[in-house]
Amino acid sequence: MRLSAMGQQLGLGIDAGRRSLPTLDERQRGTAFLGLEVNRIINPPEATGMPFWSINPYIGCEFGCAYCYARDTHRWTAERNQLAGPRPPREDFEHRIFVKRNAADVLRRTLDPAKVAGASILIGTATDPYQPAERTFGITRALLEALLGYRGLSIRITTKSPLVGRDAELLARLSRHHRVSVNISLISLDPALIRRLEPRSPLPHARLRGLRTLADAGVDAGLLIAPIIPGLTDGWGALGGLMAAGREAGARYADGFALRLAPVARSGFLPTLAREFPELVERYRRHYGGRHHATRPYLESLAARLRTLQKIHGFPVVARSALRTEAEAVAAGPAATPPADPRRAPPAARRRRTSLPASRTTGQPTLALL
Repeated sequence: MRLSAMGQQLGLGIDAGRRSLPTLDERQRGTAFLGLEVNRIINPPEATGMPFWSINPYIGCEFGCAYCYARDTHRWTAERNQLAGPRPPREDFEHRIFVKRNAADVLRRTLDPAKVAGASILIGTATDPYQPAERTFGITRALLEALLGYRGLSIRITTKSPLVGRDAELLARLSRHHRVSVNISLISLDPALIRRLEPRSPLPHARLRGLRTLADAGVDAGLLIAPIIPGLTDGWGALGGLMAAGREAGARYADGFALRLAPVARSGFLPTLAREFPELVERYRRHYGGRHHATRPYLESLAARLRTLQKIHGFPVVARSALRTEAEAVAAGPAATPPADPRRAPPAARRRRTSLPASRTTGQPTLALL
């Protein structure tokens, strides 16, 4: 089966001649790890439609986040190589992890620094590079070691895992030759809420511990509050608490963006919402509709709230396009539709205001979804 443009943009340069893969390991809870040989590991902007280069050491992710936008990467890989598992494709994403065993060798052979100059390399755009598989297989670490042989690159890593702290010294060494930053992704300080939305991800205290390890090693690391879930994690107290905890753990920056509901994320998040927070389903259906984004007034209000909290907690406030940061571009995908401009709506629509209930984590009123 031919890969779609989206499959290509997420790093599936796979040896199509392989029809079976060795099972490298299997966890007691039923996660299988399959070795994969790739012929490409770094994906250029012209292939992805994104303003950066990207690397994904694995395909699939054990963390199983309800809002994950990358599950189709696994389906494309399995279909192309005739490796569909016993579970539905959505479940296979978190139970059958493809391990790009030759990733570091391919990177050394194919990376052209001249082509990458002026752009960032993002590691972990479609899978967490420090998910549990990394503890066994070390593909991410091998890639970072390969990058030690180059100079002057901009490298950005995003992870939910404290395992990144294992590589703190290596990342500090890389920082002497490259611009390196690590985003620790965390949507809430509430462990119960994390478990309802991210069933197998590390709990907040563990991620903050990883952040502190990086900070103590002198690595440029910060907090990525993403996605911010309307009605659940967007209150002043919830966001402010995260920024305070990040500051305490040594974060040099903190930022976030609202939930995107592109088709793949929508298919996973809305059933979870219906099961865990049924009172919010109709409001999401009304306010997101068929759009990927919340409404522009919501996004602008949320951006203003984040800027205020950044100032309060001593984080830099960076001028940016409120709708298209690097991390947001990953979550949105290349075909995402920007939110409608409310100034073009009929006057009656502009005057309508409908708020979600108070944030479950703080009791504070949430921002309005218009």
